[in-house]
Amino acid sequence: MNSTPHAGQLRAALSVLASASKAAEAYGRPDLGERVAQVRERVADPRMRVLVVGEFKQGKSSLVNALVHAPLCPVDEDVATSVPTAVHYADEPAAVAVYPPAVEGGEPHREPFDVEDIRAYVSEAGNPANERRVALVEVGLPRDLLRPGLVLVDTPGVGGLGSVHSATTVAALPSADAVLLCTDAAQELTEAEMQFLGIVRDLCPTVACVLTKTDFYPAWRKIAELDEEHLARHGVAAPVIPTSAALRQRAAARNDRELNDESGYPRLLGFLRDQVLANAVLVANRAAAQTVSDVADQLAQRFAAEREALTDPAGSAELMTRLDETQKQAKALLGRAARWQQTLSDGFADLVADAEHELRARMRRVTKQVDTAVDDADPAQIWEQLEQWLYRATTGEVAAHFARVTSRASELAIEVAEHFAAGEAVPHVGVRAPVETLSRIDAVQRPDLKVDGVAGKGLTAMRGSFGGLMMVGVIGSTVGLGLLNPLSLGFGALLGHKAIKDEGKRALAQRRAHAKQACRTYVDEVSFAVSKDARDGMRRMQRALRDTFTERADELQLTTTEALSAAKQAVQAHQAERASRVRDIDAELARIRELRGRAEALA
Repeated sequence: MNSTPHAGQLRAALSVLASASKAAEAYGRPDLGERVAQVRERVADPRMRVLVVGEFKQGKSSLVNALVHAPLCPVDEDVATSVPTAVHYADEPAAVAVYPPAVEGGEPHREPFDVEDIRAYVSEAGNPANERRVALVEVGLPRDLLRPGLVLVDTPGVGGLGSVHSATTVAALPSADAVLLCTDAAQELTEAEMQFLGIVRDLCPTVACVLTKTDFYPAWRKIAELDEEHLARHGVAAPVIPTSAALRQRAAARNDRELNDESGYPRLLGFLRDQVLANAVLVANRAAAQTVSDVADQLAQRFAAEREALTDPAGSAELMTRLDETQKQAKALLGRAARWQQTLSDGFADLVADAEHELRARMRRVTKQVDTAVDDADPAQIWEQLEQWLYRATTGEVAAHFARVTSRASELAIEVAEHFAAGEAVPHVGVRAPVETLSRIDAVQRPDLKVDGVAGKGLTAMRGSFGGLMMVGVIGSTVGLGLLNPLSLGFGALLGHKAIKDEGKRALAQRRAHAKQACRTYVDEVSFAVSKDARDGMRRMQRALRDTFTERADELQLTTTEALSAAKQAVQAHQAERASRVRDIDAELARIRELRGRAEALA
């Protein structure tokens, strides 16, 4: 992957940020320097996360291995990947197992291990059902593909996209820069895959559908056309990229460019370069440009006010009045009764209430769909499909719910930013989907769906027919017929058949009731746990936004105070000093304008 142009753009952004940091230090504004340092840290270490997702045995691990030219992710077990595996650049091969923090809010525990032992951590054979409780395995490799900051994340496919375990993948979507959905060329996109892509579309802007194993299925071109039609019909803007990992590996072994082109991987690499890497650089440049431009404007205010006071003594009174009013406005932003504080508080109060109502509505919709499915069939026959559908439906609704909450919170952040100076940078907001919460919820408890066999039905028939047999037999004996006569036997058979039919209806109704109750219990558990997690997430997001905008208010207050103080000192300056000071100020403003111009060039 040729990353030279993008690397040059990132170096330019880092250079501008370094100049802004020096300017903030030189002009005595450590608060502005801290903000620049935060942005510089993000730009200096760009991590572009690409999630490789898909159903079980769709070629995800083979795709990652082929991209990095290393047999890294296991592909030969019955159930391959059980733990997410993040592959990033490193000068030397290295592997680290990341475990969840021991206490809530703590730091994850990291345990290095030999790269050769990776299967013992990430494969179902070496780590069945993730008995090691590993949250993530990070692997570093010296590969040019990864050098710009690309991180390939091989996700588990255990249980399929509809499994409750796919919550880990769903939770990672908002932080992903791109998603590669792997689907093999054996068949067109399934309903589960299309539903998953619908979730991806709302949570991650850059998506590609990678058609794998084209060397194994001759009709892959027709499948690719059908997949493109499905994506277009559902409004999912994702290219279909046919690939063959086997051809890619063979081409690498033979150094055969034509065979490599046939593998489809050059097109996939082009997508990663032109969409993922380019977008990440664009976002980084915009963040750097906006931050440096704002810092430059605040640094210039002091000198602009001082220069106006020096060059226009007659208008100093008006200048002081204007600066004093600006300072009062800046101070007002720091009060608890500030309008932005009220907007933030009221907005989150509404958001929490709406989010809880929306989550209940989503879970009620799932419950109604379960009831309809159970009423239309025998739960004993459809339970496996119903259980997987329930996992898929609840996971999808939870993901959609958190996507909606994040969207509403972003809109609220923009509304709050409007109370500040024009062009105020809007901080990133997001509520992480509750992976740990969903993973702690017990699976659906299988209800009693036993169906009577032949012996059970025979016993039911005997119980049902006995009364009729005896009644008709006794009546028949009064007219000279035996207890067992054709009439009594026929009536007994009729009642036995009715007993079997009635018992079947009763048993079916009971199975349906048990199935509904089991599903409702699971949905209630999901709703209860997710609602609590969502409220906690929104409170954390509210505090983060409050702290961020409070820092902005502090910056603006200090900027206006310095401008007013500089203007007052300029008014008292002697005439002989004015010309010399104006020249110095013009030089400072020229430096600041040059810095701002460099920042604008980034965007």
